[in-house]
Amino acid sequence: MMHDGELTSGGLAAMGGAAGLMQRQWAPCRYHCPVHADVRAYIELIARGQYRSAVDVIRANLPFACVCGRICHHPCEANCRRNDVDEPVAIRELKRFVAELQGAAGSTVRKAPVQDKARVAVVGAGPAGLAAALDLARMGYRPVAFEKFPVAGGIPATAVPKYRLPRDVLRHDVEWILSHGIELRTGVEIGADQTIDGLLAEGFAAVIVATGLPKSRALNVPGMDHRRVLGAMEFLTAAAMDRPMDVGRDVLVIGGGNVAMDAARTALRLGGGRVRAMCLENEQEMPAWAWERREAEEEGVGFIRRRGPAEVLLRGGEIVGVKARKVTRVFDEAGRFAPLYDDADVIEPDCDTVVLAIGQQADMGFARGSGLAADDRGRLVYDPATHETSVPGVFACGEIVTAPGSVVEACAHGQRAAAAVDMYLRGVPVRIDDELPPAIGTISQEVGGKVTKVARAVIAARPAAERAGCFAEIDLTMSEAEALRESRRCMSCGGGAEVIVDKCAACLTCLRVCPFGIPVVTDVARISSDLCQACGMCIADCPAHAIVARSWSAEDLKAATDAALGRLPAGEGARRVVAFVCGHHAPANAWRGSLDDAVGGVAELYLPSMARLSTEQVLHAFEAGADGVVVVACRLGADRYPHATERVRKRVTAVNEMLAEAGLGPDRVQLTETASQGRAAMREAIAAAADRIAAL
Repeated sequence: MMHDGELTSGGLAAMGGAAGLMQRQWAPCRYHCPVHADVRAYIELIARGQYRSAVDVIRANLPFACVCGRICHHPCEANCRRNDVDEPVAIRELKRFVAELQGAAGSTVRKAPVQDKARVAVVGAGPAGLAAALDLARMGYRPVAFEKFPVAGGIPATAVPKYRLPRDVLRHDVEWILSHGIELRTGVEIGADQTIDGLLAEGFAAVIVATGLPKSRALNVPGMDHRRVLGAMEFLTAAAMDRPMDVGRDVLVIGGGNVAMDAARTALRLGGGRVRAMCLENEQEMPAWAWERREAEEEGVGFIRRRGPAEVLLRGGEIVGVKARKVTRVFDEAGRFAPLYDDADVIEPDCDTVVLAIGQQADMGFARGSGLAADDRGRLVYDPATHETSVPGVFACGEIVTAPGSVVEACAHGQRAAAAVDMYLRGVPVRIDDELPPAIGTISQEVGGKVTKVARAVIAARPAAERAGCFAEIDLTMSEAEALRESRRCMSCGGGAEVIVDKCAACLTCLRVCPFGIPVVTDVARISSDLCQACGMCIADCPAHAIVARSWSAEDLKAATDAALGRLPAGEGARRVVAFVCGHHAPANAWRGSLDDAVGGVAELYLPSMARLSTEQVLHAFEAGADGVVVVACRLGADRYPHATERVRKRVTAVNEMLAEAGLGPDRVQLTETASQGRAAMREAIAAAADRIAAL
């Protein structure tokens, strides 16, 4: 059995000759991804069960695929055009499914043909540093990453709690990155064991500083220097490293961001008894993600909002509480952080431990003796346009020079730094080009109302009472069936029809067959990429072949048909039938061509929808040597696109009429509408149809 040609890790290349048109506009999911991962392409690959290729597309832009499948803030989903239809595609969870399924060994390693360029030192083996090192290695440089901790990974390894990011998941990414020829030296602290000047003197042609913000900001109020006032970053690092800690029985976390939520939930898991988070903001103003706040509350974390600490209260040398003032304002009229307090309104909540989570700061120890300049925030001075610091040959990226952000944002910044270092070492002006193709626009209400509604997958999670007592992962990974169903909700935004105006006869066929009413026909037809849903009906029915797809080519199916027939037995008495199957409901192994119950003498070819199957493609099967064709459509209304089944019925009738006129007899093309009724029913229908063809 054969299948419709597998897409390559290069993204759109094997999806058709029109793939280059996709570069004119990007889907919003890709545009808003900090590393601009080709979301549409890898979701399509997941939908076809081509998991290794999907991971290769992800890792082409995003080295920390497994980590971001767990903890990414997923701006792709926030900008998914499915928001205008029902709910966004669960992109992060799909990434998690396929990346962890494949692991480190299931992703293609594309090393530079020759890795003989200059050595580059990378200080800090977190997401920014390793992303920079990976790009440099791919260019043929010899990067060496220095990490002061005993493990690589940065904040994901040293501060993200294990219930959010199990360490074996992080190892998948780190192992894959290092396999590209990156040398890792752990337990080496730059500024103590080695210096930046020493690295340059040792022969490194450039240095990239990517040390992040590993320390907690302090708060200058009485009592904050007590031994049981813990910085959140240091607290989370101790927990990540499994160091024994006494968190007390009444913990007050000060802060309202994601780090504060991590600290509070970690304190619960370490036996903190009562754990509360006190913050300046109200619920709407809190910077923590809504799901972080919700999960913390479900687990038993309490909240004291609109209060600011004024003093840590001590009795007998021990913490007994915190004096907190009412907050009357957090931000000024311009939206700047400028809190105001009412000193007459004070509460004193009890606690025996305080965890301070009001922000992060740099550890500038790496700069000792280097001449590197720091700004008034205590961070490294650099040029955002070139990533160059005050010392020639020393570059910077990640949170050491930016605001705290996400892993994917750190990767993007590291990739920019690698590009800058490459320019510097090649002796050309350092200039980072951030220009992007435009994003396609929103879907109109009229078109969105015609798109088939499909509920978003519900991700299973451990019950709150169960998860609060241990560091086991919270959200569970999708099953394969769930991942296939969810990935097939993707609308292939930007991958639809494009008119070749020189061929268009303005015949109105595209307008008549479009189930969404999108084409506008004047002197020629015009199809808006903002509105087109990539069903392919107009492409299949255009009599002038004046419409192509941006993300696939009709020639691909012809080539797959030729290859499939070439593998079937030939000779007298051998059955040679092609089955074109709607793959929208098909299992992954059908798309991969690995079914063990294929009907003898039948080659099954899968399409995302039968809307794309043209009469020309069916006739090509006969030209290529098929005795007959079985078209396996969905039952009426079950195809992903409206009216697809009705259109394919008309095409089958038309082809049979053509074959009859050519003297080949009627009914050489058999139609069955069983694709949505399960594999057993479909196989039985294919076998029966093939037998009918053989009897003609």
